[in-house]
Amino acid sequence: MEDFEASSRWTDDQLEAILDEAGDWVVNGRQGQVLCSAKSLRRAMDRAHEYALSGAVLTAICRLPSDNIMIFAEQMNRLRRIIARRRFAPHLAA
Repeated sequence: MEDFEASSRWTDDQLEAILDEAGDWVVNGRQGQVLCSAKSLRRAMDRAHEYALSGAVLTAICRLPSDNIMIFAEQMNRLRRIIARRRFAPHLAA
């Protein structure tokens, strides 16, 4: 499973740099079910968090077309921490 999860090949820093770029993103649940779509990675992260709080099982956030970026649970959690740290203590984020 770790090899599959590493398939994204985008670092946290690279993903942080594109958080607000316009794009087509989907939040996937079990068996690849699309739970929602979003127009930026930041919005997809927010929507994924909302779904997780409601008890939904999330498998990945993917950029379309062709799922050329896939973000799995562990990296989603790291990005959420980065986002929160920059939002609430921007002087400590560097």
